[in-house]
Amino acid sequence: MSYFLISYFALFLPIVIIIYQLVPQKFRWIVLLAADYVFFYMLSGNLIIFLIAATLFAWGLGLWIGKVGQNNELAAKDKKKKKAHIMILGILVSLGVLLLLKYFNFFGENIGALANALGSDFVFTPIKFMVPIGISYYTLQIISYLVDVKRGNQEPVKNLAKIALYLSFFPQIMEGPISRYHQVGEDLYAGRPITFENLKFGYQRICYGLVKKLIVADRIAPLVTKVFSDYQTYDGSVLLLGVLSYTLQLYAEFSGCMDIIIGSGEILGIKLPENFRQPFFAKDASDFWHRWHITLGTWFKDYIFFPVSLAKPVKKLAKNVKNHIGKTASKFTAPFIALFCVWSCNGLWHGPKWTYIFYGMYYFVIIFVENLLEEPTKKITAKLHINRDGKGYKVFRFVKLFIIINLGEMFFRAETVKDGFIMLKGIVSNFHISELVANIWMLKLERADFIAVLGGLLIIIIIGIAKEKGKNIRADIAGWKLPLRWIFWYGAIFLVIIFGAYGAGYTTVDMIYAGY
Repeated sequence: MSYFLISYFALFLPIVIIIYQLVPQKFRWIVLLAADYVFFYMLSGNLIIFLIAATLFAWGLGLWIGKVGQNNELAAKDKKKKKAHIMILGILVSLGVLLLLKYFNFFGENIGALANALGSDFVFTPIKFMVPIGISYYTLQIISYLVDVKRGNQEPVKNLAKIALYLSFFPQIMEGPISRYHQVGEDLYAGRPITFENLKFGYQRICYGLVKKLIVADRIAPLVTKVFSDYQTYDGSVLLLGVLSYTLQLYAEFSGCMDIIIGSGEILGIKLPENFRQPFFAKDASDFWHRWHITLGTWFKDYIFFPVSLAKPVKKLAKNVKNHIGKTASKFTAPFIALFCVWSCNGLWHGPKWTYIFYGMYYFVIIFVENLLEEPTKKITAKLHINRDGKGYKVFRFVKLFIIINLGEMFFRAETVKDGFIMLKGIVSNFHISELVANIWMLKLERADFIAVLGGLLIIIIIGIAKEKGKNIRADIAGWKLPLRWIFWYGAIFLVIIFGAYGAGYTTVDMIYAGY
């Protein structure tokens, strides 16, 4: 996959940029759509038929909902009901295809295991499905489009090309971000000329993303694979290093790819939504998820959390809780149910594994408990005269969140939930720094890798601190004198070329979130 990124950066994207800029503005959407479908075909082959079918389906249902809304022969109540039925049809079909391709075997195997445990002789036979790249992402974009059209927040799009561009934009098809039509739809079709500013800032961001991905994430990947695959042979100190390394790998990998994706869009004058905002500076787990995979979190908030919270059965239940238990319990009833639905879906969205479901439930419990304890914590800290904005409290908050994040990622990466608990037990009960010192150079991380990763991590930390303080680093660099700017950016490019993990001796590392 490293070669893929280099090819994308040095070959595919420049070709698209040149052709896009050369053709007249009114035809640029054709260049973009052709690039989208060529890119998708290169990754998924004939499975492109799923993307085409999904595009036609979303476009047709959007028009159908719009047509119902314009039907003056129907009463307002009947219009609302019929539009809801069409929207539900669209959601069920879209999710049905996703569930069939990605989750059929998982559910079948678990139902079979349950049936066997109950005494049945049922035997489930798995079916091997080919899954098109990006289906988890464009399915959510289809649902958001149909729901927004039904709600009246989005006009039905009559131009099929606009929907096709929205669902297939080549930089984001593999890993997101998950955009809404109103954010990018018209920009994708506009065909604005590529400006020097966009080209400069876009390639700057791509270069930073390559530093994260190739120098940090890919170099540390062999160590992570080694520790998690042979965890039973290692001391707790080595296991802890593996867990911390995986958290770093995942962040550098995913946020780095987001930089490459958003930078690609920036070159073409298309502003994609941000997906990361210095998540490790968060104050608690809830804030962490407001900063990590932002577009997935906001999608769940808008299309699951609020609808579930405001659903009539949930409101009725909250009222009954208030009458029988009390006002305080009632206040948390709707958030409890809605959070459970959100985090169940979040876990399942990542893939058909119990570790992902456990991961979702892990954050459901933590975030709900945090919300439950927020007011009591404020009262206790005020009574004890603890300054919640002071350095001491911030350090405590950071350490707490750091433990929560790494513990969660350990279970997320483990092959099974049981493996995760065995690793946790090893870290807690069998921890000796001497074992780490003795084994560190046998974990597929050479000294050169170690130095490169530390250097890349230092860059990430410095830039993260600066951004958290509100500094616009790219604008500051753009203000440097020309010779200094050229030295800096050529240095950055050669940094990736020299220290990136690719070539002889390096294992090809797939893009983690492309598999979800």
